[in-house]
Amino acid sequence: MRSKSIKKSLAATAVLASSVVTGVGLAGSAQATTAGASNSPLTITNGTHTVLYSGQAWTYQGNIAQASWAPDGSRIAYVDGNGNVVTERAGGGGIAVVAPAKAGATRSNPTWVDNGKAIVFAEKVNGASKLEAVPAYLAPGTQVDETDPLSFLGGQKFTEGAESAPDSNGDLLAFQHFNSATQQTDIYVQDSFGRGSAGPVLLAANGDSPTVSPDGKTIAFLRRDSSGYEQIWTAAWHGQDPNFPPGTPKQLTSGTKNHIAPTYSPDGTRIAYEASTQTSGKPEDVESIAANGTGQRVESNTWGFPSYRPSNPNTMVRLQGSDRIGTAIAASQAEWTTAPGNPGANKYPANNVVLSRSDQFADALGGSTLATSVGAPLLLTPSDHLDAGVKAEIARVLGPAKAGKTVYVLGGEQALSPAVANAVHAMGYTVKRLAGADRYATSVAIANEVTRTTQPGSGWQQPERVLVATGNLSPDALSAGAAAESGGHNGPFSGVVILTDDKKMPASTAAYLAQVKAHNNASYPTPVYGVGGAADTALTSIGFQHTPLVGATRYETSYLVARTFFGSWDEGQGSAPTNVGFATGANWADALSGGAFMGMKGGPLLLVNPATGEPASEAEAWLTGFSSSITTGYVFGGTAAVPSVTDSGVGNLIGAMGGQVNYVVNPKN
Repeated sequence: MRSKSIKKSLAATAVLASSVVTGVGLAGSAQATTAGASNSPLTITNGTHTVLYSGQAWTYQGNIAQASWAPDGSRIAYVDGNGNVVTERAGGGGIAVVAPAKAGATRSNPTWVDNGKAIVFAEKVNGASKLEAVPAYLAPGTQVDETDPLSFLGGQKFTEGAESAPDSNGDLLAFQHFNSATQQTDIYVQDSFGRGSAGPVLLAANGDSPTVSPDGKTIAFLRRDSSGYEQIWTAAWHGQDPNFPPGTPKQLTSGTKNHIAPTYSPDGTRIAYEASTQTSGKPEDVESIAANGTGQRVESNTWGFPSYRPSNPNTMVRLQGSDRIGTAIAASQAEWTTAPGNPGANKYPANNVVLSRSDQFADALGGSTLATSVGAPLLLTPSDHLDAGVKAEIARVLGPAKAGKTVYVLGGEQALSPAVANAVHAMGYTVKRLAGADRYATSVAIANEVTRTTQPGSGWQQPERVLVATGNLSPDALSAGAAAESGGHNGPFSGVVILTDDKKMPASTAAYLAQVKAHNNASYPTPVYGVGGAADTALTSIGFQHTPLVGATRYETSYLVARTFFGSWDEGQGSAPTNVGFATGANWADALSGGAFMGMKGGPLLLVNPATGEPASEAEAWLTGFSSSITTGYVFGGTAAVPSVTDSGVGNLIGAMGGQVNYVVNPKN
């Protein structure tokens, strides 16, 4: 993708690090390590612009003392000389400030948590140290809110305000807490920010600088021996269950040497550390030892903080068929296993299918949201008959006919004929047609079905989110479809997509919105979004309060939808993306089935210009910023619809340096 536009977009959000790092004594804590391949390289930082990477020097924009690598190795996190917590692209460039400096605050030990979606660091103010958490990336203009990763936990055995040296393998969070009674630091651990647990668990008294093994089964930490040397100890971690307490600490190293800033290798076989034969002063080299305490060796004669960069290639998947019907089938086969499936291997078949006509979009624009709500693939068929390939795919994912397996038919009999419905019925499945007098009323019928299936009950079911888009052109509604049910840590929202008659508000849509308004909770009213200029105008024409998501082009609007519903690290709005989809903005069919697929993957669908293969330039910068959490990109349609440059270009944006991306076509679940 165009490098100039990427650099320009990144420059709008970047804050360059200062050229001075103070107080680099390098007596610090561990650096986070995520599970990765055995050939994951060891990097060394020492407070300069240079990062030693497998023996080679790489120059970065900021001076880097302590550093931590994202789970896929695409970005490095550190505290710059001005006190900003920043991330920078692997190989240098593209700095993003994730926590701006605060007067009187000293930050240290940034570590990636929640599988690259957030960063936890220690912050010391007026002598008190605590842990803070921030999203790993925020789009330009977004307010940065520091949150306490321990604030919603119960059962702590200490009063917060003396925590430091956080470390994580992406799931577990370990840290040290100063015990005022013993005047020593103790090591505590919690899983996934303590959700569903009683809070941090004491792993070991009298320890510092914890590091979590990639598999989360062992915590290594430092403890001084009788001669004052820092030795590495380990303790088994059995989880938060009080019936399975942590293991008894075991000493791993000994001798007249300090073992500073330990960190596990991504395959868990070794622990690297700074080494010094002095009880104080600058380290002399970087060494490592096997996780069982054998095989000590010198890794580098250059001293500094060791940190492994995980080698975890990202994946670009293209889902394509010989036509739009085949592309929808390919998407279904990639997500849904053949019935009856194998739940033990996390392979579940679908219990429903959503079926739409293949030649027009009019009645189908809410279909992506419906497919997500009922856990179904969205398939396309000609209006007058059931396509043979589609029939076979319905049978594959639903398996033998029985009660509870439904095929939803979108639109009236002019959209999908009785011949289609009868063919499905003859297969033994329940057929449910969702239709209205026109495309706008059909969108309302689909919306009502979405809330009925996600919130069972009688009477009106209030949606949790409403996205409004024009029904006269497809792009805005297609972007909305993948996002309507996107959610945070508590699961998907019950969101719907309803349509306007371009800039006019149809009576059926207005009536639905009136119901939403009448049933609003005064404290938490259902948010309504106008996706695209036409919907914004239609909502304004009836005086309906809403949030406009309007770009200058369909590609910019698509980006704004992604940014709004997938661009945060927040339970109330939407989680940072792990998966991102791409479809042409010039045609609707691939984006329709792709939107349903992305709804199941919990990621946005970005529209790309088929002439260039690129999304909006802002989206390129957004993808690079979120590369720490994005593991997979999906491209819908053949190269005639979305050129191959999209695969390689997006791969370069989300992947780490050195082209660490796997390219796959039409995988099967």
